[in-house]
Amino acid sequence: MSQLETDHVQAALPWQHEQWDGLMARLQEQRLPHALMLRGEPGTGKNRFAVALAQYLLCHKPSANTACGQCKGCLLNLAGSHPDIALLEPEDTGKAIKVDQVRGVVDFVGKKAQLDGFRVVIISPAEAMNVNSSNALLKSLEEPGEKTVLILVSNQITGVLPTIRSRCQVMDFPIPDRLQALSWLNTLVGDAAKSEKLLNVASGAPVRALELNQSEWLGERATVLQQWLAVLSGKRDPVRTADAWIQYPLLDVLAWLLAWQIDLAKLVSSQKQSIMNEDLRADLSAASALINVSRLFACHDHLLQVKRMLNSQANPNPQLLLEEILLKWSQARLR
Repeated sequence: MSQLETDHVQAALPWQHEQWDGLMARLQEQRLPHALMLRGEPGTGKNRFAVALAQYLLCHKPSANTACGQCKGCLLNLAGSHPDIALLEPEDTGKAIKVDQVRGVVDFVGKKAQLDGFRVVIISPAEAMNVNSSNALLKSLEEPGEKTVLILVSNQITGVLPTIRSRCQVMDFPIPDRLQALSWLNTLVGDAAKSEKLLNVASGAPVRALELNQSEWLGERATVLQQWLAVLSGKRDPVRTADAWIQYPLLDVLAWLLAWQIDLAKLVSSQKQSIMNEDLRADLSAASALINVSRLFACHDHLLQVKRMLNSQANPNPQLLLEEILLKWSQARLR
């Protein structure tokens, strides 16, 4: 499913006002960059920001810093038929953006805007472009043409070639203030306690938290935790556990394990420390007594390496990855 929701008018999220206002000021001064790189952790709303900016630029009568939703440009945009916007994503989730897809964008950029306004390209995620795809885009980044804006969205900017990064104005989208994120999330979820739990599970990323609210997978979190801790204590086989986990989204599993390991490290140093997964404190606190700290850090570093590998569009065997993660984890307990 596309991460670029274009069927309704988008606006900058509450924690994105500084970035939005800065771009609006530059637009008024006719200094809007022709290539933007929106970078930050997944789930902070970068794709929403990209779509909101594209809609604003293609709107004929923007109002209050958002697209009007009613002009010809907006109606075409919302119907998915605006001739002056191109959306570029992997054809299959987790796969690479193909060089032929980028060549289509290059052809698009080389043509005149049909509605005599801006032309906008959104590429998400930018790290899904391989070397050939990236090289095919370079000329368009260097010479995009008049009133053309390319918006690249990245969850892992180290996976984007330096030649691409250097041609873009980079904008950071960090994890927002927790109270602000909770306030926004609770207006949509309608349950303060559930919003708190969702934000914990999403490691503070509010848009990801909202996605989790609509996912049946969230209910498996307790099962995954208990199996993970059983591997640590030696009560469960790592390979058998990997077999059970292959059904789950791998990047989500990695996000949970990384957050749990950070919480464990905090609890090892002091049981009074605040942790991200407060609802799991009892289980994590008990497990902290079993941990060899140096091996815990080694497991965490390994998970980060796996995450970078997956974000680089490498295509490893998920079963083998899970087995390796869990085998290392089984060696992290005190002997």
